[in-house]
Amino acid sequence: MPTAPVRRTQGRRTQGERTAATRARLLDATFESVLDRGCAATTIAEVQQRAGLARGTLLHHFPTRASLMLGVVEDVAARRLGVLAQPASGGWPEAVAIVRSDLESPVFLVVLELWVAARTDPDLRDALVPVERVVFESVHRAVTDVVGTDDPRVPTLVQFTIDLLTGATMTGLLHHDRAAHELLVRRWVAALGVLLGEADADSWL
Repeated sequence: MPTAPVRRTQGRRTQGERTAATRARLLDATFESVLDRGCAATTIAEVQQRAGLARGTLLHHFPTRASLMLGVVEDVAARRLGVLAQPASGGWPEAVAIVRSDLESPVFLVVLELWVAARTDPDLRDALVPVERVVFESVHRAVTDVVGTDDPRVPTLVQFTIDLLTGATMTGLLHHDRAAHELLVRRWVAALGVLLGEADADSWL
């Protein structure tokens, strides 16, 4: 009597792994849609087409557009926190570089789209605010650690740095003047030395 063939399971993904892969595929498609077309144009149909999955599969993971947008909020936060996981040290120039690596990535463009959409979408705002708070605190902590000093002025200067570079990055989306942006960054790094009493006031210009 012939024996039944042995089924090979090595290398096959588990149900949990397949579920996670499908969810990641949908979130990647949502991320790309928000980046390319903005939040308003990121519909269930648009994400389904980009992901190349059946509508039923999408709705199984994200029953509503609201749940899909909540998913991308959490996904974007994870992407931003991944940037901060890179070890760095060396003072203010490196601290500024960390902030810029976050602000100059495509992820931040998606964040801007979410911010704008959240202004008139209470549910999205309620989901976004606590997540953004965690991200900001992580950025602030990472930058402070890189500066590596217990000077009581540092936390305020770190916040100034994040706010200044965020505003400059948003302005740069319209003007595309890279040279002016680089000059602003260099002057701010020099100004930090002045504010901390480490350089003469005339030196920052």
